[in-house]
Amino acid sequence: MNIDDRIERRLGYDTGAGVFVDFDAVSPVFHLEAPIGRGPALERLLDAFSPAFSGALPPSTYVHGPKGSGKSAVVSALFSRLTTHSGPPQAIQTSTRAVEPTLPGFVYVDARRASTRFRLYHDTLAAVGDETVPDHGIGTDDLAESLRNAIRTGPDVVVAIDHTNEPETPSAATVVEWLTDVSGHIVPVCLGREPPEEIEWEPDESVAFSRYRRHVLVELLTSRCSTGLGRDALSHDQVREIGEWASGDAHDALAAIAGAAIRAERAGVSTIRPEDVDAGIDEVPKPCVTLGRILSLSESRRRLLYELVTLPESDRSSVSAATETIASRRRVDLSASTVRRVLYELADAGLLDRVTVRRSDGKGRPPSRLVPRFPTLVYRELFDRSART
Repeated sequence: MNIDDRIERRLGYDTGAGVFVDFDAVSPVFHLEAPIGRGPALERLLDAFSPAFSGALPPSTYVHGPKGSGKSAVVSALFSRLTTHSGPPQAIQTSTRAVEPTLPGFVYVDARRASTRFRLYHDTLAAVGDETVPDHGIGTDDLAESLRNAIRTGPDVVVAIDHTNEPETPSAATVVEWLTDVSGHIVPVCLGREPPEEIEWEPDESVAFSRYRRHVLVELLTSRCSTGLGRDALSHDQVREIGEWASGDAHDALAAIAGAAIRAERAGVSTIRPEDVDAGIDEVPKPCVTLGRILSLSESRRRLLYELVTLPESDRSSVSAATETIASRRRVDLSASTVRRVLYELADAGLLDRVTVRRSDGKGRPPSRLVPRFPTLVYRELFDRSART
């Protein structure tokens, strides 16, 4: 937030604006241009990439750490800034003469949306090339050749591939193989949760992210709330309560805050109440699937999950009841059998839990119901906002 924003808030220009001033600022799927509280990790990344500032290729690097520790936020912001310094040679003065090293290009790719060889090449080429890359009518080999030519005639490229080794994404070893098949002048930087010894790839360097310390997470939450929520909408004690509950996970903390704010705004109040905080926390399951992973699903699967989480409790009592109700809705153009199959696939992927419904009469096999493993209140808000736009 800039100084003018802070002055205006003190003058009360945001009075009466409701709980939310900027939903994105407290959304767990939104990353700031300047991440908070991750200075040491940023310095370790810059140390790893330091050869690039002298015109050489940096080492391959694996960035790892638990969910909500800031890996994506820091790496995406860093690569965005490094991109502005890439391209034409930059003069650097030495004691004897001026040299002009060429910095490599820096490309950030999300494996959740680039989970195939075709899409990885496509998104990388779109970032390094000057021309629009078609989505259809071109083969994977053609994309590989175009990418190879772009690197041959331009600077080397450092490609960060986020969210590797997830159930729906390729492994770090796989994406590295795909990139090295194109050119030896591509340096992979993979991001994942597993420690280096648990993946089938040996990078030259590794940078570890740990969970946020409590005071650092509270600082992050306070900063984002000061931008995203109305003045005095959430007290510092409430921020601390959520920060302590989240145990260093920024995603879960922001999801709880956003959920509490949504509940308060729907109640027509301008201040988040204790019961709103409790509800916001209760809406975040443990363990929790990130909303970014949910939003990377196909449109049809996002729709089915939305229909599931908006069902009344009575229609979610069993898989059969949920399936029939969802299939009968006008917005869903799928048969009941297809809805059931997809819901089971989402459960197999770990996005839903199948919970057995207890019966007292003991007759027949007890049915099961589907319980989301992601923050449903915030997901509904994100889905509704995207539908409006």
